[in-house]
Amino acid sequence: MPQLPRAHFPTALAILSALWSASSTAAQTTVSGVRDLNFGFVIQGLATQVSPTDPIKSGQFYFRTPGLGSRVRVQFTLPTQLNGPAGATLPIAFQTTDGFIKGTATSSIGLTFNPNATSTFNMVTSADANVWLGGRVTPAINQTVGGYTNTVIMTVTVF
Repeated sequence: MPQLPRAHFPTALAILSALWSASSTAAQTTVSGVRDLNFGFVIQGLATQVSPTDPIKSGQFYFRTPGLGSRVRVQFTLPTQLNGPAGATLPIAFQTTDGFIKGTATSSIGLTFNPNATSTFNMVTSADANVWLGGRVTPAINQTVGGYTNTVIMTVTVF
């Protein structure tokens, strides 16, 4: 489970982050966190969005199935807030287009999906895929300065 860097509000700015973990219910399936979702510098009182196709800030998972033709179910457990210092919280939301999946084969086509809902995919062109996650944080104008974290869990089930 890679950890995201902790965030701090030096004056009105923050680097916000979340902790990732992954699990799989299939013995021959591998799931791992590749890159943490990172909002970069965030200004107090100004919502910040990260697209799932952002090559630097979006979160990224990788999974490998037993082989071509597998059907997989991808489900996220997503937080509604990041937890900060002295009990402070920061709202985080995931929109219907904040998930993106693409097999690793050159012929694979990427698909946008809703990370708030369970999604099913057929592994047609490759046995493995990358899944990217975007999101949106909405800091208050008087957001407490400090580090904010939470956990995102992606579960992959092969059936």
